[in-house]
Amino acid sequence: MEFSKIQSLLSVLLFLSTIFVQHFVAVHSIGVNYGTLGNNLPPPAQVAQFFKDKTTIDRYKIFDVNPYILRAFAGTGIFVAVTVSNGEIPNLVNIKYARRWAGNNIKPFYPQTKINYILVGNEVLHWGPQNLIDNLVSAMITLHRALIRSGIQGVNVTTAHSLEILESSQPPSLAKFRLGWDKGDLAPMLQFLQETKSPFMVNPYPYFGYSPEQANFALFKPNSGLHDKYTKQTYTNMFYLLIDAVHISMKKLGYGDVKIAVGEIGWTSAGETFELKC
Repeated sequence: MEFSKIQSLLSVLLFLSTIFVQHFVAVHSIGVNYGTLGNNLPPPAQVAQFFKDKTTIDRYKIFDVNPYILRAFAGTGIFVAVTVSNGEIPNLVNIKYARRWAGNNIKPFYPQTKINYILVGNEVLHWGPQNLIDNLVSAMITLHRALIRSGIQGVNVTTAHSLEILESSQPPSLAKFRLGWDKGDLAPMLQFLQETKSPFMVNPYPYFGYSPEQANFALFKPNSGLHDKYTKQTYTNMFYLLIDAVHISMKKLGYGDVKIAVGEIGWTSAGETFELKC
């Protein structure tokens, strides 16, 4: 299969698994998000075989629990992160429902398919509504318990955040989470992630902070850098700055030891109509 056809299937976004922000060079793996909103897409089995035989990419994230994709990646040795739809979050607070969800969507495929993460929703704090935000942490905790009770070991539960969770990011030393979300939602979530050794996942798109003056900084091109006078750290690209802003915000809540994983990152070529200004 031609790579151009694969590109039409996959959202061309890096999925960096377990980046240790204390040491930027310690990137364990690079993968991609596997999106299925399109037409003329190759079947999942063909996609899985292509990436197993023709690439060194060993991690994928999907935005649902598509059984055809999960079945296709069985036996490939490739890790797959799956996503619970935002609308399911209130239901997952109930342990019986959570066990049923795990039994229907994870147990038939695991461990033949190497599911490593379950994301409970995507960018829930950013998009809401409040009912989902209020139930998010409880749903994560309950789903984790449901997995354990169902005999499913080694699958981490987390969720992905947009960087709207930050009050500010420049300079990183002054970064902090938004008031209300910080102690009300993110602190208990980080405590859960710390206890279960699961990563805090973020989607740090550099182009959301794009300006003509910072084009090279956002695009990893040579530039004079941005100096943080409080930490004496000089950042040479927007990505490192954003990740450090997240890490420092976590440290301010007392959870600097929780690992950070990057769920999505990339640069738009077109995007939604409301994003064209970017």
